[in-house]
Amino acid sequence: MNQVVFFSPSGALIDETLLDKATLHLRALGFQTREMPEARLREQRFAGNDDRRMQSIQHACAITEPSVLMATRGGYGLSRLLDQLDFNAIAQSLQSNRHLLCGHSDITGLQLALLAAGAPPHTLMHGPMACFDFGVEDQPDSVTVQHFKRAVQWGEVSIQWQAEDFGAAHTPVALEGPVWGGNLTLLCSLLGTPWMPKVKQGVLILEDVNEPVYKIERMLLQLLHAGVLGSQQAVVLGNFAQPQPNAHDNGYNLGAAALYLQSKLDIPVITGFPFGHCTPKSLWFQGLNGELNCLSDGRCHLIQVAR
Repeated sequence: MNQVVFFSPSGALIDETLLDKATLHLRALGFQTREMPEARLREQRFAGNDDRRMQSIQHACAITEPSVLMATRGGYGLSRLLDQLDFNAIAQSLQSNRHLLCGHSDITGLQLALLAAGAPPHTLMHGPMACFDFGVEDQPDSVTVQHFKRAVQWGEVSIQWQAEDFGAAHTPVALEGPVWGGNLTLLCSLLGTPWMPKVKQGVLILEDVNEPVYKIERMLLQLLHAGVLGSQQAVVLGNFAQPQPNAHDNGYNLGAAALYLQSKLDIPVITGFPFGHCTPKSLWFQGLNGELNCLSDGRCHLIQVAR
């Protein structure tokens, strides 16, 4: 698979030159690129009206050459489309055309709805987007590129990281289960809807951006109270863009929120996963079984192989 197709299912491009740079960088990495006609549209904050953005998704999936269908950016907009998209048809197109749907942030809603509709996990890659990760001035981050090429070319995910220590003793972890998740806000927005996948005994990865710690904790508790967290084998916290405390927090921070969440769960809460609105960026196949191992010193390793 050596073609990357850009499409814009959510927010309008903030800076079109970022997409131009992404095109150049991906071509330099050996990929052909193609841009959907709707990719640069703007209506209010969206990449075109709802109908045009739905068409962009459908038309991208209908391309017959196996391709990485990469979102240009996230933002907001997919929530408007959830009750209008035919996810069964999109899942079938991804499978029959051997596509790989790639993105994160707002794209979480699209991928999880497809997972709930039965889309094969090897067609859903929760990973980089064109403008944020490849639309840089210099060269794209080498670690991000390494993860991306390994997943696209060989269907392999191998992420090693050091879990952050918030004061709790690390307990060794060795488990296997479906790896899923994404943006915390988007995941919470799907609770109680037909588009929330019912994943049991999984490894749930969560990230977010521009949210204060108390809101992050409140959303984590919403998932806990809804029974989502307790039905998993592990909760893995990615990058939350270093939310800044205010004077009223009085020492309360993301570490404190993670420790509180751990006190409510009988499963491990593992921190520091290198994913989110950050660089370098790892990735995973949405809903595909993976192996997670963590040593007592906090060294962790996540492996997936799409066969």
